[in-house]
Amino acid sequence: MQGMRSTGRTGTSVLERAFSLLEVLGSDGTSIGLAELARRAGLPKATAYRLANQLIDLHVLERAGQEYQLGLKLFELGNSVARQRELREAALPFMEDLYEATHETIHFGVLDDIEVLYVEKIAGRRKCTVPTTLGSRKPLYCTGLGKAILAYSTPQLVEAVIQNGLPRCTRYTITDPHRLELELTRAAETGVAYDREEYELGITCVGSPLLNRAGRAWAAISVTGPTTRFHPERTAAAVRTAALGLTRVLTKTNQSGWGAIGLGPAFHDHVSAADVLADSASAPTCRNMVARSK
Repeated sequence: MQGMRSTGRTGTSVLERAFSLLEVLGSDGTSIGLAELARRAGLPKATAYRLANQLIDLHVLERAGQEYQLGLKLFELGNSVARQRELREAALPFMEDLYEATHETIHFGVLDDIEVLYVEKIAGRRKCTVPTTLGSRKPLYCTGLGKAILAYSTPQLVEAVIQNGLPRCTRYTITDPHRLELELTRAAETGVAYDREEYELGITCVGSPLLNRAGRAWAAISVTGPTTRFHPERTAAAVRTAALGLTRVLTKTNQSGWGAIGLGPAFHDHVSAADVLADSASAPTCRNMVARSK
């Protein structure tokens, strides 16, 4: 097709260049000026300007003064993805239960390459700035969601994360591979992982994974709050209960676009099948689990 021919950089199509603009704006979550947008996308300024204006005509981008931001057309298209919508609908009742139990920020994310992709969030009632947005990606090695997933991942994925580097986000970030592996071993033994100001100062988190039938994590659910008032250990049992309950629902309905979801052997080491497969009416709620830990 003529409109898809490569222009400028060798081997890069018009579509790839346009998508690079979307990726930059999506990763930042804010509006960006033309010069910065072109620089971060690796495009000549004139090319970025031309493509950005074509995307504006398609309502994929919007102007914000002299800057560019993602348009509502992307929001519309994103919400029409059936498997994402079904996954979020399945997760929300468990997230809402955790929210009512804690009034803190609740996250649900899925494994995406060597990062965790945030697909749903309920913001806490109490004032606390948690630097996450839907569709954003965070590292696996220093977030509660990410470490919960990594603890139940293949050795190859753990090695890939380590080989990619463990850059320090705060003074509490675990940057030593051996220390990280010890942390992941503890998380695999308990079913929960902690982020203790490792990604953002003043923020702590506890997460628990959802496993597939091979016992590997593909997603996780978490509670996040400020270190001044949130004690993640008190919420760990509730987060684990929510992860188990959501796994059970997805196993029963098979609503995941990330493969058939089931309970892996790692869960059965710590929680009986009867506990996991019990009807939700008789299973302990997240609120009850939080109340018991206080």
